[in-house]
Amino acid sequence: MKRKTTFVALAGLGLVLLLGVVALRQPRRAKAQEIAPTTPDRVSFGTIGITTGQTLRVSVANTIMPNDVNLPPGPTRVVMTFRYVNGNFVRDVKSGEVIRKAVDLERGDSAFLDLDYDRLPPGPIRVQIRPVVVVIPPPVGDYLTPPDGTVIGAEVINNANGRSQFAVFTNPAVLRGFNPQPDPPE
Repeated sequence: MKRKTTFVALAGLGLVLLLGVVALRQPRRAKAQEIAPTTPDRVSFGTIGITTGQTLRVSVANTIMPNDVNLPPGPTRVVMTFRYVNGNFVRDVKSGEVIRKAVDLERGDSAFLDLDYDRLPPGPIRVQIRPVVVVIPPPVGDYLTPPDGTVIGAEVINNANGRSQFAVFTNPAVLRGFNPQPDPPE
């Protein structure tokens, strides 16, 4: 009987010690980021055909108002390029350089990049080109998601008279997953 009492006492003491160690154990510390990371948005249009006498223009506008104190300050970094249907970068026929433009757009600023058909190497009469824009918003601090203040467009311009033959623009709300359709009635 004495053995059984000693065993129960030791088991109880061991359980109390184990619970004490678990209760007093320091939690692991996690290091949080001070600034939420900004991830680049890549906007790629479908292919757009151009031919001799035409220019393909891709444009970007930072539509955040300069006096809006509710959004983080700082420029939005934008890189504009063109790609062929196989994904290769479009290069200038004379210099061999990739046709691209990188800019920092302050609030309210816009920029564009033109691709004249004459800058392309000899080939088919009509070439299909895909404009690609990478947008890197400014650091967002305590914001959960970066503000969407960029509107991106692509247009084909007639070189002879400077008129746009057609244009297509992105809708930033749709790019972020906003569905403007109302909920169906119940």
